[in-house]
Amino acid sequence: GMTGAALSLPSLPTAGRLGMSDIERIQATAGRLHQLDNAHGGVEIAQIAARYIEYVEHAARRCAYGGNVQTALHRTLGELCASCAWFSFDAGHQDTARRWWDTGLRYALLGRDRLLQARIWSSMSHQASQLGHGAEAVAIARAALDDTRGVRDGELSSLLHTRVARGHAVQGERGWCGRSLHQAEQTYDQEPADPLKWLGFYSAGEVASTTALCHLDLGLYDDAVRHAHAALAAVEPTPFRRNRLAGHVRLARCLAAAGELDAAIAAGTDALDLVPHVSSPRVMAGLTGFRDDLLIRRPAGAADFLERYEAVVPCP
Repeated sequence: GMTGAALSLPSLPTAGRLGMSDIERIQATAGRLHQLDNAHGGVEIAQIAARYIEYVEHAARRCAYGGNVQTALHRTLGELCASCAWFSFDAGHQDTARRWWDTGLRYALLGRDRLLQARIWSSMSHQASQLGHGAEAVAIARAALDDTRGVRDGELSSLLHTRVARGHAVQGERGWCGRSLHQAEQTYDQEPADPLKWLGFYSAGEVASTTALCHLDLGLYDDAVRHAHAALAAVEPTPFRRNRLAGHVRLARCLAAAGELDAAIAAGTDALDLVPHVSSPRVMAGLTGFRDDLLIRRPAGAADFLERYEAVVPCP
């Protein structure tokens, strides 16, 4: 497919010594996988990443290396596992994602990397909320907050507070959710010490998007619409197509919940324009849910959208 052609993976020695230059090549590959994922998403990327991890592990077992390289290798493998898990999660493969996150945590522990553990816990908390396990989502994100006290910057604090908030929203806990969202906004404004590369996706728009979803869960539909608009405005000028698609889908769902069906159909139509360029079963599930909602309600003006949906969205 398009991704396989765009990516030739660098080779590693299968005997002899592994050095820091090898680690840097592995890290560069991880970066390329994320670039492809940000541009397109894709089930294929998870499979490529999984094969690459196995390849790196194989080289690590056959070669010799010193202590510094070993620590760097464990951290780099942990990051690759975290990425592979995220790609699997995006593809809707929840059990596979969880297995990769578990493996990533093991490498993070071996590499004594608390920030990497927090990154993985943040993703696992997000998954728990998506699956409707609110209490689990809160517990995981709280553990990450406790474990990174004193080593995390404002951005990571903010991200973890949004994860806690979402878990509370899934549980219907309005007061607790509001407190966590407030902390997410306050900590976001603190200057990041040394910005973490993997947190590049995190922005004020991400705070707004989580806030919108929390309000949607809590039945506060007008607030949900307001924040969904803000989240979309933040992501619209970026090259992250999947995040833009998600922004339109989120806005459509919030508008429909608020009873603003004409505006919801317009947002859904904007989403359809991006569908051919993105491969994300996770985001598409939200768009399909919106379509199902329209099929039940049958508002005036839905016919064009439904017809275009059938033309654009591939049958599962």
